[in-house]
Amino acid sequence: MGRSARVALVSVLALLAAPAGAAPLPDLANWSGVESAARGTSVRIAVPNAPPAALAYLQWASGELSHLYGVTLEVSAEASAASALASTKGGTVPDLVWIEGDGFPAMMKAGLLSAPFADRLPNWRFVDLEQQPSVLSDAGEPSDFRLAPWGLQKLTFFTDTARTGPVEGLPRSAEALVAYAEAHKGRVALPAPGSLTERRFLEQMLFDLADEPSVLLRPVEESDFSSVSAPLWRALDRLRAASWHEGRSFPWSDGEALDLLAKGEVDIVAGLNPMGAASAIRQGHLPTTARPFLFDGGMIGGTHFLAIPQAAAQPAGALVAANFFLSPEAQLRKADLAGWADPSVLAAKTLPAPLADRMRAEARDPAIPSARALGFTIAEPHPGWGDKLAEEWARRSKP
Repeated sequence: MGRSARVALVSVLALLAAPAGAAPLPDLANWSGVESAARGTSVRIAVPNAPPAALAYLQWASGELSHLYGVTLEVSAEASAASALASTKGGTVPDLVWIEGDGFPAMMKAGLLSAPFADRLPNWRFVDLEQQPSVLSDAGEPSDFRLAPWGLQKLTFFTDTARTGPVEGLPRSAEALVAYAEAHKGRVALPAPGSLTERRFLEQMLFDLADEPSVLLRPVEESDFSSVSAPLWRALDRLRAASWHEGRSFPWSDGEALDLLAKGEVDIVAGLNPMGAASAIRQGHLPTTARPFLFDGGMIGGTHFLAIPQAAAQPAGALVAANFFLSPEAQLRKADLAGWADPSVLAAKTLPAPLADRMRAEARDPAIPSARALGFTIAEPHPGWGDKLAEEWARRSKP
């Protein structure tokens, strides 16, 4: 795990273990009782490193939760959101925690999460279990319904076809990406060290280059790491030498990566939101010729979640908020290209016709990968692989 991701995870783990006036989950079979118990409560949600668009979305959600259910939403998005809340709330823990990356197994092992709840939320019926199986697992581990899916992630490359030509001619494999970079020196930007985007990029490149990529689904200790990863380091040494600023400078967020693309400084960047280019176009930050592209063998993707800590002081309010975030209205608002543009976890066929039509219409945007391409997703590797790859790449990248 990269340093920034590890710091955030350690902070969350430390907070979740903090003493608090914990209450057990209420009876989910009596949902009206859950809503009654939630009314008048304040729910603290920790969303470490959340982007501005996500915070704007949460501000909207806060108003809706207050109006509909009498629940106040308190948001912290600091890099160590957990520690910040602990210091300002007298040692209490958040009632909801945003989990992206590979933090779930560590939290489960430490016994920090609530009892299963997600599949008993009223809005669970809308979740796309058929096309998005990753809503049921994180980092290769079944969630046991202790996580409520919130949105989707998928490693995606972006380009401006006004400079590069049609996406059909762009790299569709790890080897092709290296070859493109060597033929177009300085035109491919590498993800920032320690970021989740870098972690997924390293995993993706290894999956594409490994002789037996299925080993990535098993614990790294069961394989000869040096042997399995050798093709990756050979490719990355070439890629770094040919990349933007020879791999010594990076866009420090997916948003900064798209900014580089908009300025014409590079041809290819990577991000975790397949709707990122479409949203940037809609908001006037990218030219209309920007497009996503994916490797032919599939791209690593997964789900990000909301969890209720075992020590949450307001479990009823947390359940009501988690259920609201799964509602069709909240999910479509979250996926709005003019806002956060975070992909929905819901199945269009489960929604009321007007909402389903709206969801399908947005999905036809030419700057969003096709439904077929998005559905061709490689499962996230066992978390040990991402840890080892990031550590080894950081070691190899030192001057």
